[in-house]
Amino acid sequence: MQHSIQPIFDSLKLAGQHHVLQFVDQLDPDQQQWLLQQISEVDFQLVQQLFSQQAPSAGSEVDPTTFQPPVALRLNDPTTVTGFTREQAIDAGEQAIRSGEVAALIVAGGQGTRLGFDQPKGMFPIGPISHRTLFQFVADKIRNLQRYYGSRVPLLVMTSPSVHEDTVHYFREHDNFGITDSLHFFCQNTMPSVDAQTGKVLLETTGKLSLSPNGHGGMLDALNRSGLLDRCLGDGIESFFFGQIDNPLSPTCCPELLGFHKLTAANVSLQTIAKESAEDQTGNIIQIAGQTQIIEYSEIPSDIAQQTSSDGTLRFWAANIAVHIFQADFLRQMAADPDVLPFHKAYKTVPHLDALGNQVQPAAPNAMKFEKFIFDLLPHSNQTTVIEANRSHVFAPVKNHEKAGYHTAATSKQTISDLHRRWLQQAGVQVADDVLIEIDPSWALNPQEVAQHAELPKAVTADTFFTSS
Repeated sequence: MQHSIQPIFDSLKLAGQHHVLQFVDQLDPDQQQWLLQQISEVDFQLVQQLFSQQAPSAGSEVDPTTFQPPVALRLNDPTTVTGFTREQAIDAGEQAIRSGEVAALIVAGGQGTRLGFDQPKGMFPIGPISHRTLFQFVADKIRNLQRYYGSRVPLLVMTSPSVHEDTVHYFREHDNFGITDSLHFFCQNTMPSVDAQTGKVLLETTGKLSLSPNGHGGMLDALNRSGLLDRCLGDGIESFFFGQIDNPLSPTCCPELLGFHKLTAANVSLQTIAKESAEDQTGNIIQIAGQTQIIEYSEIPSDIAQQTSSDGTLRFWAANIAVHIFQADFLRQMAADPDVLPFHKAYKTVPHLDALGNQVQPAAPNAMKFEKFIFDLLPHSNQTTVIEANRSHVFAPVKNHEKAGYHTAATSKQTISDLHRRWLQQAGVQVADDVLIEIDPSWALNPQEVAQHAELPKAVTADTFFTSS
């Protein structure tokens, strides 16, 4: 579709955003059309409303002194608040996988910029020995879940416009890692970044708006628009596992979590881990007026975050690690309302062009981005189940450059190696503390499968990658 400049300019002028066309005469015809297409897809009235309004946040209008810890199944609980044992949950979850009732939904719309990596984050190599990528970690789990349970487990990968083509090409280049019949891609929408002082939309280049993915909450609309939600429901999918690509230990389609979700008839189930400290920069799973919700760590005053229970542990202990199970019918009901998820404001440091066309590299946050969060569905959930997991088993995020010292590639690789070392040790194998261990899901999905290997080594004294591939 060919776009005419004048009517778009007139529309932009009414919105006070006509500056985004100030360099249009420097562009060739194709570049002009690309810019005009981007502009045509932006709801500038919505952008102005979001800039002008107070950003919503879970609990922002609630007295934080009324916050309560969540009702959850803790790791050390001798009884279960759910009414079901962990063994019952595992049985129910495994049956759900065998019956083809489960799909995995992974959000992977980000670039690896913060890691010093100029490709989609999912292409970042994270295997301690194999250098398998984050995408391959997920694909290998799916392929071997299908092998183990003899069923089909669809993998739905959400991309963003900036990484979609590279992501699809990467999978095709690797023959979809053996899961061609189970693999689907869908793309989330974007929102423009605006100047934090004026609300003016920023330009990334003379012919490109500064756009970014609209948050992991964009998954709901994107999944619905793609037709994949209806398709999965038609194929008998009852539960969606939800995880983020930057956590290679994210327990994709964990039978225990799936089982508790099904047995408790939950709309949403949350896996959580205990915070390491009150300053732990993870979201908080709490209760507000008896309802489970998630709020950002920055939204709890420090004096409340530091409260402890009688045993000295944190009162607000439950960290959000973005591992959820969603009931398929619940997602369909929520997707029927395009406004069910509010936008949040995020202040970011965004490079851009100034009025003279010079590239600006801000040293501090200068821009506002608008994002939706998937956990804002929780107030609509009639039943939310919260299950604690061991941090070292399920959480090895890759979020920061090595200089940060935490949630880096190095810390993630070490956490993976430590977990797989323990699997071998539980099976009676002696493993030196200073060696790296990596276990491919094709060789074992869990410690139980490790123990079933007939010819395990008595000891491991060198870096070793256990694989059947």
